[in-house]
Amino acid sequence: MQEVRHRERAVRAALGAGRWPDREIGALVSYLRYEVLDQAANEERLLFPLTSEGLAGKQVHGLVEDHVRLRDLTDHLVAADAPRDLGALVELLDDVEELLDRHMRTEQALLATTTTDGVEAHRRPFRCHLWFPLTEGPELDLDVLPPEYAHRAALERFSRLRPGECLRVRSGRELGTLWSALACGRPGEFGWAYLREGPDQWRAEVTRRVPG
Repeated sequence: MQEVRHRERAVRAALGAGRWPDREIGALVSYLRYEVLDQAANEERLLFPLTSEGLAGKQVHGLVEDHVRLRDLTDHLVAADAPRDLGALVELLDDVEELLDRHMRTEQALLATTTTDGVEAHRRPFRCHLWFPLTEGPELDLDVLPPEYAHRAALERFSRLRPGECLRVRSGRELGTLWSALACGRPGEFGWAYLREGPDQWRAEVTRRVPG
């Protein structure tokens, strides 16, 4: 929740400065989609069935409805249009914050007696929230990420690029296996250009191609 609030405050600060917060909205939407909603999917699949009433329980049903509502709010954030939707954007931010505050309180009370491990134990070995802030920005340094997570974190970051957007990647290790994984998993969708090829540092620029 702290990360969501941090990104919400950035959106509001940009509005207060008289600027439409395209970049800040993008950062908030990315976090909601790739961290919060990812966790929501894990909860529905792994934890909610463990509650006393299972997926049929009234509280669980309410939490699932919250997840659906959060997806809708996230889609509305993407569609917010400057400057016509200024009031609507502020209302969306308020709705997201209110929804998550209430949801987290209900969820904590419900799941506290269900598992002592929590959601994170079921998400291992890939724990998105630990590396997500490290992958934001125009350059991704793989060396700051745990080696066992680095390539998967990078592939997740590539998937968040908009058509025509570029990202620079650097590493103290050769990048060929990362490019192979991207090219095989998303054939034709990304361009890759080496900026430096060793011997002690590798750098590349990744571009998400515009369809058509």
